Amino acid sequence: MKTGLWLLWLWCGSVLAAPALWQAQKGEQQLWLFGSVHIADERLSQLPAPVLKALDNSELLLLEIDPLTLKSSDFSHVITPNTHWPERLGPELAAKLEQAVNASGQPMLRQLPPWFAALQLTQLKARELGFHTRQGVDMQLRLRARQQNLPVAGLESPALVMELLASLHERGLERDFITHSLDELEQMQPHLEHLLNTWLKGDEQALLALLQEEQSPALTGFIEQELLARRNHLWLERLEQLAPARALMVVGALHLYGEQGLIQLLENNGYTLNKVEDTPLY
Repeated sequence: MKTGLWLLWLWCGSVLAAPALWQAQKGEQQLWLFGSVHIADERLSQLPAPVLKALDNSELLLLEIDPLTLKSSDFSHVITPNTHWPERLGPELAAKLEQAVNASGQPMLRQLPPWFAALQLTQLKARELGFHTRQGVDMQLRLRARQQNLPVAGLESPALVMELLASLHERGLERDFITHSLDELEQMQPHLEHLLNTWLKGDEQALLALLQEEQSPALTGFIEQELLARRNHLWLERLEQLAPARALMVVGALHLYGEQGLIQLLENNGYTLNKVEDTPLY
C-alpha cells in the first residue's frame, strides 16, 4: 500500500517514533520525548501511563505550537485570496481541484490559494472519516496540562508551517503538492487506517518504509529539509532558551529519527537518550 509522504507528515509530522517514550538527560536537566500523532480516531481515547507519568513529573509541556491559543489571525497574512487557479496550476489540474472543492460542499475554498484549499480538503476528509485533532496526542496532553495548571510552551511561531507551505508556489512545488493531495483524498481511509495501525504497533521500520514510498523527490526534499530538519534545529534553539529543568516534549514522530532527527541532534548536543520502555506503549 502506497502512502504519500505529505499525508504521513500531516498526520504525524504536521510519525517515525511510533509509540515510544524517550528520556533525555544533560547534567541536571531531564527531558521526556514522545513522538505524537496529530490526529486520530477513538482508538486513542486514552494516553499511555508512562506518558502521563512523564507529564506529572514535568514542570513544562513543550508542543510544536499551543493548539488552545492558535487563532486564524496568526497566519491570515499568508492566506491571500486567489481566483486564478488555472494560471498557477494549469487548466487540467485546476479543474480537478475545483471538482474536489465542489464535492466537499465548501465552495468558499475556491477563493483561496490552491495549496491551502488542498490542505483544507485533506483535513475535512480526515474528519469525515472520524480522525480529529481533539483525539490526537498533542491535544489530549494539552487539555490535561490545563487541568493540572502545568505551563505550556510552543516550540515555534504558529505561522511558521503555513509560511513554509505558502512558499510552495514560489518553489515550483505547488502543482506537485496539489496532485499528491488529490490522489490521497481518494485513498485516505485505507491510508489513515494503515498509518494508525502501524504507529500503534510501534513498527518503526514499517513507517520508514512508508517514508521511502513517496513518488516526488522534489516534494520529499521540501518536507524533509524544510518541514522536518529545519524546524528540528529551531526547536533545539527554543529548548536552549527555555532551559526547563524537567519537561515533556511532544512533537510529530517524524521529527524524531534520522540524521537530522531530534534524537540524533540531542545526542550531538550532549544529551544521553534512552527509551523508557522497549515495547510499544499502546
